Amino acid sequence: MIPAPSVDYLRFLARWERDEQELKNALSDSAGRSISFRGTPPPRESAALFNMFERDPLDAVTELEDGTLILPYHPWDAYRNIVEEGYLGPTKAPLHAKIPLPYHWVPGNMRMAIYPLIAPKSDLDPESCPPYPSWPIEDRLDRFRAELFEGLSRTASASSTAEGPWPEGKRYAFLMTHDIDTRAGMRKAGQVLDEMVELGLKPCFFLVAHGYDWDPGFCEAVRNAGGEIALHGDAHDNRLSFLSGARIGERLDSTREIIEQHQIRGFRSPSLLVSDHLYEQLGQRFDWDSSVPDCDTHTLLGPRRGCGTIFPFRRKGTLVVPITMPADDRLLLLGYRGMELLSVLRRKWSYVRKTGGLCHFLTHPEPHLFGHNVLRDLYRALIQEALDLDDCWIATPSMIADYWNSLEEP
Repeated sequence: MIPAPSVDYLRFLARWERDEQELKNALSDSAGRSISFRGTPPPRESAALFNMFERDPLDAVTELEDGTLILPYHPWDAYRNIVEEGYLGPTKAPLHAKIPLPYHWVPGNMRMAIYPLIAPKSDLDPESCPPYPSWPIEDRLDRFRAELFEGLSRTASASSTAEGPWPEGKRYAFLMTHDIDTRAGMRKAGQVLDEMVELGLKPCFFLVAHGYDWDPGFCEAVRNAGGEIALHGDAHDNRLSFLSGARIGERLDSTREIIEQHQIRGFRSPSLLVSDHLYEQLGQRFDWDSSVPDCDTHTLLGPRRGCGTIFPFRRKGTLVVPITMPADDRLLLLGYRGMELLSVLRRKWSYVRKTGGLCHFLTHPEPHLFGHNVLRDLYRALIQEALDLDDCWIATPSMIADYWNSLEEP
């Protein structure tokens, strides 16, 4: 059972990110006594790694004569191996990332038909487990951290309130983000913006720097509505993450004028393809990134991938705002339609709401995806259901980043 979230818990998670010593400090502050780690290095194989977090986090804790608590495992290393997707092994560029032409020249419906042919294990049951992480909900890591915090805090007389941990006293954060991959998506984006703003959201649109002409009026309308514009790569050719650090930096710097003109603070990699080289460059140029799902299936990087958490984290110093709701194209590729599609989204939203993390949608205003009225109506039904409960903080990724950074402060 996941405990109710609190501001103290979010602050604990934010401190977890700094480094191994700060994690020990955060645990020690929660317990009111010194905490140390013990144990062999964690496994890198996905099943064993995720199953580490199935255990009771206080199981076999020992106490030394001086009162120090010894944890019989190493939470820092195991955690990093999950959020940085180390369990995937060496990341290789997918086949179409080696093609020098933009793959979006292929019509959208045809791309949807081709995708299962190039993604690994297209016959995998989407909700089977293994492989790991599970989909659409992977709760091991966040449940483990919540139970660890609660268990240690009992001895520290930690206070809690009925108020939610996010700004305005809300229970969880709600984000709507949209990737504009093509000219066709750009043409539909204005209608999507109007409908999302009418619902009361603050949408964030990710635009490709050199993929098509940006509509200045649209970008201004997004900002005036309380939303924001972010960068979806310099080109949507899927090659960026697999270049050298220097070459990645050169490509990102080619977008500097656009970044300054549109006050861009955040980034999302084309097709959510990432690497350490990419994150080393992003941290020098952006306030945050949103290129990693908490869990995903039938992906270009493997049958499963994901950071395993619905809370922000850091990779190579870059703050990552994870995508936590199944993307529109993923659901359609898996064959979900109508009420079945809505059921998957509702299950994930209910989990996020209970856990107090990020309910972060990723959609595409392309005519065959979120730009289609029928699909948008399904999403709108769930969004309205969530907003009617009035317990979510409606935010942009930059608002999330600013709040999370404030939690990290001593």
